[in-house]
Amino acid sequence: MSIIQFKEANCKNCYKCIRSCPVNAIAFKNDQAEIIHDECIMCGRCLSVCPQNAKSVNSDIDKVRKFIGKKEKVYVSLAPSFISAFDHDERWLYCALKKLGFTHIEGTANGAYQVSRQYERLLHKKEMKNIITSCCPSIIFLIEKYYPQLMNQLAPVVSPMIAHAKMMRETYGSRIRVVFIGPCISKKDECNDLQNENQIDAVLTFEDLDNWFEEEGFYQSDEVQEEISNFDNIARIYPVPGGILKTIGRNYKKNYKTISVDGIERCKEILDSMVDGDISNYFIEMSSCTGGCIAGPCIKNIKGGFLTSRERLLEYAKRAALNSGSSSVKSIMSATKLDFSKRFVDKSKKIEMPSEDVIQGILNSIGKFSRDKELNCGACGYHSCREKALAVYLGKAQVHMCLPYMRERAESISNIIINNTPNAIFALDKNLNIQEANTTAQKMFNKSNQYFEGRNIVEILTCDKFEQVLESGENIYDEKYTYDDYSMVVKQSIINVSKHNTVIVIINDITEEEAQRQRTLESRSQNIDITQKVIEKQMRVAQEIASLLGETTAETKVALTKLKNSIMSEIGDMK
Repeated sequence: MSIIQFKEANCKNCYKCIRSCPVNAIAFKNDQAEIIHDECIMCGRCLSVCPQNAKSVNSDIDKVRKFIGKKEKVYVSLAPSFISAFDHDERWLYCALKKLGFTHIEGTANGAYQVSRQYERLLHKKEMKNIITSCCPSIIFLIEKYYPQLMNQLAPVVSPMIAHAKMMRETYGSRIRVVFIGPCISKKDECNDLQNENQIDAVLTFEDLDNWFEEEGFYQSDEVQEEISNFDNIARIYPVPGGILKTIGRNYKKNYKTISVDGIERCKEILDSMVDGDISNYFIEMSSCTGGCIAGPCIKNIKGGFLTSRERLLEYAKRAALNSGSSSVKSIMSATKLDFSKRFVDKSKKIEMPSEDVIQGILNSIGKFSRDKELNCGACGYHSCREKALAVYLGKAQVHMCLPYMRERAESISNIIINNTPNAIFALDKNLNIQEANTTAQKMFNKSNQYFEGRNIVEILTCDKFEQVLESGENIYDEKYTYDDYSMVVKQSIINVSKHNTVIVIINDITEEEAQRQRTLESRSQNIDITQKVIEKQMRVAQEIASLLGETTAETKVALTKLKNSIMSEIGDMK
């Protein structure tokens, strides 16, 4: 199961996460986005851009609470970027974590120090064509899954998190629980790597910790009761771009050109050049997050944004010199017998590419029969129509995700319906000016759409009902109205769509039906006159032969009277 989860109820078909994913590791199936874990590099970009907050990260808080509840020794490795995530210094945070029940807290910078020493050895040996830092798990995932041919240029060194965990287990005992707290989602996946030998028992993000502090009400107090012991004293600069380079001795850098690169897009650009063989003899510090770890996906934004975060981190790094004489820290920093090496695994997926005919067939299904129809707008989340067609072939995307196609299709269907309806339809603005008239309206009133556009409806149709609906907000449906100028009788609906500042007028020409009704009415009136005359004649005859007919006359009168009343009732209904 992926660490990042989507909430089905909130996904609104916006495709924003797909557009933002640098490796297209998000599939869209049954109108719902889902993470493709085998392709995900855990950069957290989808979390940051989701407008519906439809994604969540699995939390280890309950897991950590159980450790503490069982009275186990739970040690914290705290990423130095915490100073950019909380409005408190390390002393306050240290004490707050102790209140939660943690046994001991140290800065991950202790592990970063040892990682830098390993980098110095690699620089000194000068055996690698290029050296890419291995601190950022998302960069490791990116190379293992998408650039496996460059794994031999990745520094074969564990991350500061793993290095620090090994150091703490060496110092405090192998049976302790180690919890890493930082700004990364990718650390949650890194800790599950079998190579790490279960060095990390749980990972909390700064957001997790913030929620925990809120729940416990810690922010209501600035009280600091305990003194920090054995926290860290160097390598706090790691989280900012170029921070790793600053922790490496100048003499070691002379063998390679050094550069710091942050942001997935720029990293991919560099990696592409390395694949092409255009880059050599570089030591490259890579971070997936633009702005480094202080801009991680699970870091709480503080007032002042990135500049303030960077300022706080730099000031925090400067204070490290005050603790440089701590002997206990030095004892941990000298844990040089530990194995900090790492191997990388090719996790790339072998994709069987479809033929050109298959791709073109997918493109044809959405009306893209030629290159000029391939707009490559990127609205679906893919850089080009062909890339999206490939995603459809791989089952990662749906054909209807093409917004221009769906819009054309919707407009085409609506136009077919509107222009083939027997009713005249006018779309008016809030001032009753005609915005559009359908084909039936043009034929009905013998005017072109160009003639209608911009004219006020009352210039065309003399009727006070339009203003009435606009003022009252009460719509009129199927009201009979006569337009003498056009010798026309109509059933007319006037609908005020106030939400869109639009008035819709629907006119059904019933002139012929009305004329037929009048003819029928006249015919039936004539029948009544004839019937009345028959009754009167029958009565006269009846009077003469009353003695002979008896009750038969009365029955005839009743029958004829019923016929007359029935016809008159029908005429009444027609009026």
